[in-house]
Amino acid sequence: MASTDHKTQLRHKAMAARSEIRGHQRQAATARAAHHAFSRLKYTSGIVGLYQAFRDEIQPGEIAERLHHTGRRLALPITPKYGHPLTFRAWAPGDPLVVGRHSIPEPSPEAEEVHPQVLLVPPVAFDRRGYRIGYGAGFYDRTIPQLRAMHPVFTLGYAFACQEVAFLPSEHHDVPLDAIATENEIITVTGR
Repeated sequence: MASTDHKTQLRHKAMAARSEIRGHQRQAATARAAHHAFSRLKYTSGIVGLYQAFRDEIQPGEIAERLHHTGRRLALPITPKYGHPLTFRAWAPGDPLVVGRHSIPEPSPEAEEVHPQVLLVPPVAFDRRGYRIGYGAGFYDRTIPQLRAMHPVFTLGYAFACQEVAFLPSEHHDVPLDAIATENEIITVTGR
């Protein structure tokens, strides 16, 4: 089976598992995952690039609130045209958002463009080596190297444990995450 076909199957399987987490179970899992993520993020510094959940991705709202209350600067991505990296604009909970590409809310064009030192990344599926797959557009695979060319960047995957797969095929352009936070644990991949 070709790597692309295998990734497509893994993507569909992980998305199906993620969509099965509903109601109280989703709320409880999200709260536990947020606790784990915050316990790791509080030891980082710099601007934190978050995301607005798309489809049924795990919601990062609790993390955003907790980081904001500690005085951290936050940012959200602007979804670009296919083939380009994400750009980030400053944002804080309560700031107005506009509808962006794919109907994903994003900061207004007037918000300051920033270059985060920390990224919270929502994988569709991930493995314990830190490899992830998203929806196939490669936005984070282009964004992470671009930001790392400017300064060190810590990447934390944020997902439900059911999105973990045993092994993801990786290609030369795939960038592994430094750690992954789920409702069950923090998986440390690199020493960053």
